[in-house]
Amino acid sequence: MAFVDSLAAGLMARTGKDPMALARAHILLPNRRAVRALTEAFVRLSGGTGLLLPRMTPVFDVDEDEALGSFADDAAAGAEVPPAIDPVERRLLLCQIVRRWRAARGEPVGVVEALRLADALARTLDQLEFEDKRVDDLLTVVPDDLAAHWQSTLEFLTLLVSEWPNVLAPLKRIERAQRRNLLMRRLIARWEAEPPARLVVAAGMVATAPVVADLLRVVARLPDGLVVLPGLDRDMPDAEWDDIAPVRRAESAPERADTSEGHPQYSFRTLLRHMGAVRDDVAEWPMAGPLDGPQARTALLARAMAPARFTGDWRSFAADPAAFAGLRLMEVATPGEEAQAIALAMRHKLETPGKTAALVTADRALARRVAAHLARWGIAIDDTAGVPLRLTPPGTFLLALADAAAQGFAPVPLLALLKHPLVRQDARLDWLDSVRHLDLVLRGVRPAPGLDAGIAA
Repeated sequence: MAFVDSLAAGLMARTGKDPMALARAHILLPNRRAVRALTEAFVRLSGGTGLLLPRMTPVFDVDEDEALGSFADDAAAGAEVPPAIDPVERRLLLCQIVRRWRAARGEPVGVVEALRLADALARTLDQLEFEDKRVDDLLTVVPDDLAAHWQSTLEFLTLLVSEWPNVLAPLKRIERAQRRNLLMRRLIARWEAEPPARLVVAAGMVATAPVVADLLRVVARLPDGLVVLPGLDRDMPDAEWDDIAPVRRAESAPERADTSEGHPQYSFRTLLRHMGAVRDDVAEWPMAGPLDGPQARTALLARAMAPARFTGDWRSFAADPAAFAGLRLMEVATPGEEAQAIALAMRHKLETPGKTAALVTADRALARRVAAHLARWGIAIDDTAGVPLRLTPPGTFLLALADAAAQGFAPVPLLALLKHPLVRQDARLDWLDSVRHLDLVLRGVRPAPGLDAGIAA
């Protein structure tokens, strides 16, 4: 929230003299959550007065037709780029490939497991396309002396890539990530040839994918273009900065093997290099947000994240006490205790009139546990990440139904389906008593496939 408030304030200050300049602006953001957060920030800063919002495009949401269509409009090439395959159709086709491959190996799988594997393959294909990589590039990642399951996985990926284009060709469809990349390339070419006259801002994107780096490079060079990088450490010593991602000294000389890819600044370092820029080219954002932390905390975190070879002075480093203002540390034994402690802290804060609370975490399991604890106290949480359909009652019911049907309504999946909360919600206790009785009846010799055996029982 601190970042979007600062971003909104800076953009409003930049376009303040022209009431229509903000409305004509085009802002590229990482995803739809960022679009929603920035929209709310503009509303907060408007003070209740009328405000024409700029056009905001979520770049990385390849599953959103609106995002793809937005690039198609800008590139003026939507008709020339083949349409993307429908996500549901793609999932089912990948599921069929998975089941055929496993059956050929003598390892048949159920529908639910096949769908799970198909989803994992879909994410792999998206990531490879996003990074402009081929499955052939993975051959050097999995040497022959690694475990057999790595070889099996690579074998399947190779089979998938050789078979998947043959599946898409008759449909005259392409991958959504591939379509997004094509549209972005066309947008880059158009903006290089005809730079837009309006304000164009790319904010919050630090992905190192080649197409994204090229897009940010073009935006930074537009007559009225801005690239806003949140969290870039402009004060890190040059020696530490160079150690994060060493520059090749010659075309044939590889980078050192100890490159700190896990460092928080690694993406910035790599992105700036792809853009042909250095840290000195990046100016400080002129507006500070009301929720920004103290400067002493920023310096402390930067020191704590120093590359390993520069941590020798940690013992003698004296932290500014102001860095810990408003912070508390709690140590717990289990993830369950962690979720309960956070839920209690949020409930305590919400019981104070006029106070609000927010949980910021990348751990989706932790977020769901905290929401479940708060729901016991009648506190509904607005989870900005949403809830996956497979975790909702209708989603689990549909998966249970598909699994039962795929296994010929065998006793175990049939009973799991009948016990689902959405089955026979009226007279629930009597229904569960009947299901438990059916459980006892079906034990023993496995009945024939189909519902007839269960009905007879």
